[in-house]
Amino acid sequence: MIYILLVMLIFITEVKIKRYIEENKAMHKKEKILNGNIILERYHNKGAMLNFMEDNVKAVKVIAVTLLGILLLVFALLLPKKGNHFLKLALSLVLGGALSNVYDRISRGYVVDYFSFKFLKKIIFNISDICIFIGSVMIAVLSFFKKS
Repeated sequence: MIYILLVMLIFITEVKIKRYIEENKAMHKKEKILNGNIILERYHNKGAMLNFMEDNVKAVKVIAVTLLGILLLVFALLLPKKGNHFLKLALSLVLGGALSNVYDRISRGYVVDYFSFKFLKKIIFNISDICIFIGSVMIAVLSFFKKS
């Protein structure tokens, strides 16, 4: 149950943050916070990661929905099994982030990104992207150390 709550928390938090950004921030207007270490900037990403395939929005949407379906199936099959807490946590992070971004793609036609780091000024993220990245790294680490 905790894993489903985490997925819901990520999704609901992101929907609210993205709605706030859409309603209150001008496109491409940069606002520095935390001593300039984080830069808020409203951005619409029509492609996949780093605007990959931004000229083919329909294909990106189909791929995203398909991958989300596969992820939901894996999560649903793994959830009732005992153990595997690290993997369940990782999948919860990926799933929460993916749900939010796919929801954006379907409802808006783009994903709302809204912050970057001082040292990565040209790459704009959202919290969903960070959750997907952290969950994916956790899965990679787990598969690297998993006994055969």
